[in-house]
Amino acid sequence: MSDDLIFLPEDEAPLSLPKAFWKVLVVDDEEAVQVITRNAIKDIVIQNKGLAVYSASSFQEARDILSQHEDFALGLIDVVMETPSAGLDLVNYIRHDLNNDMMRLVIRTGQPNQAPEKQVIENYDINDYKEKTELTAQKLFTVIRSSIKQYEQLTQLQEKYQETYRRMTIHPISQLPNRIKLNECLDTDGKKSLLLVNIDGFSMINDSQGFDAGNTLLKQFGELLLTNFSHQMAVFHLEADNFVLLCEEGPLNFCDQSYIESIRKKIQNHVFNIDGINLHLSVSAGLVNNETGNLIQKAELALKEVKTYREGSVKTYSNQLQIVKVIEETLLWKNRLHDAIYDHRIHSFYQPIVDLNNNRIIKYEALVRLEYEGRYYTPNYFLEAARGSGQLFDIFKLMLTNVCEQITQGYGKFSINVDKSDLLEPQLLPFISHTLKHYHIQPGQITLEILENRSLMEHRGITTLLNQLRELGILIAIDDFGAQCSNYSQLTGITFDFIKIDGKFIKDIDTNKNSQIVASTIVDFSKKMNIPVIAEYVHSETINEIVKDMGIEYAQGYFFAEPGADLKKI
Repeated sequence: MSDDLIFLPEDEAPLSLPKAFWKVLVVDDEEAVQVITRNAIKDIVIQNKGLAVYSASSFQEARDILSQHEDFALGLIDVVMETPSAGLDLVNYIRHDLNNDMMRLVIRTGQPNQAPEKQVIENYDINDYKEKTELTAQKLFTVIRSSIKQYEQLTQLQEKYQETYRRMTIHPISQLPNRIKLNECLDTDGKKSLLLVNIDGFSMINDSQGFDAGNTLLKQFGELLLTNFSHQMAVFHLEADNFVLLCEEGPLNFCDQSYIESIRKKIQNHVFNIDGINLHLSVSAGLVNNETGNLIQKAELALKEVKTYREGSVKTYSNQLQIVKVIEETLLWKNRLHDAIYDHRIHSFYQPIVDLNNNRIIKYEALVRLEYEGRYYTPNYFLEAARGSGQLFDIFKLMLTNVCEQITQGYGKFSINVDKSDLLEPQLLPFISHTLKHYHIQPGQITLEILENRSLMEHRGITTLLNQLRELGILIAIDDFGAQCSNYSQLTGITFDFIKIDGKFIKDIDTNKNSQIVASTIVDFSKKMNIPVIAEYVHSETINEIVKDMGIEYAQGYFFAEPGADLKKI
């Protein structure tokens, strides 16, 4: 690569220059130095680009030039001009006021004692320091070439950074700013209003028309928002079919329900065309109005409330949202549960399971209770908190330990509930095996009751685990059968020892014909599979007689006994 010199006419004005020039600013109050410098460098060509030289004799002149022109690659700056520190003041102005870190700055001084090199280098953000007497034409060329090469490298890095930043902050489908960019906009002072818009039923479009059609729809939807609302609000595309309209604190009143409704109508009245098919869309939205802090999360909660209770409408975030109350309640019980486990306030209550042929207790189901301020709470209060906080397995370990202690005291056999998260716990099988050996318990004295759930049974690891537990001697019951997917085929992959009909089909079986049909169907199937059936929620003599007449072998419920801490030896 050659750095040969070419000549540029001296009278050529450095204004409106083509891009094939490096801009150089020469700041010096001595006219002779200006002339010598221009003559020495005007013919330099670096990377096939010449130099466009701009001259200033003072801080103010240099400031005026910098205000009119950008992209200076290099500044050759004298120190002492109209003031002893004018050049150094110009350095600070470029670096700090203009926030320009790209321009290479070289101090040239004819009075090195007034601006000592070490002091200047330590205190000012410059790239080189030279005395005018040492800058021969060749050395000046070397300084300029190395400085411009640095500038070129920095420019390339900046361009790569900007391209990377653009890709990071732009949604690839709609080309709208994405969630990362939205977070940047939200990370500023002042209250803001945010409307999170979700396309209702978008997954159906993907499923029926394909992802290309879905992407086309997202592009058109983004264009609609941009065309109609970007003059008042910033438009963002988060992920999938979620878009955001954001406005800073100002005259736009998001509180005005009519304005929100006008946005929804504008969307709903628009005709989207996907591969020749005209579509009208409805949207749901979560609104956060004139607030600070966690705006996206608040809007997502409001949107989730809409999707749960009234799709196709708009909900404004507040602490009174039902979903917020659920979250607060979950957090409350998460902390209570943690303390209860630590303070040994997780208790086992027992409800007998009765053989309907002779009304004798065959075993007890161990039911967990949480003691708090003198009251015992059922899992309805803390189950979701336990599942979400990863404390369910801790509860299971306590319950199994309690049951084993009861068995060693001669209280017979027990059933324990096991959640899907427990079955996915790698330590479940080792813990059960170790605990049974520690207490010298025969595995057949323990039944694990598994909640009926199709996705659970389709998990190969869980199926393998349940079969391993049966090989160990543990009995397996499928609990609440009929309440979830009611997929009978799952009973062929695992051998179950008991089927428990979900209580909602038992508690009103005396008056509800549908419950009678479901229960009867499950019983008939179970008998063909040779699996005994347990009816729960047997709360009266009438219910007891009905389930007995249906051929159900075992039952539990308030008709026999409420769950309690006391046991009878069986």
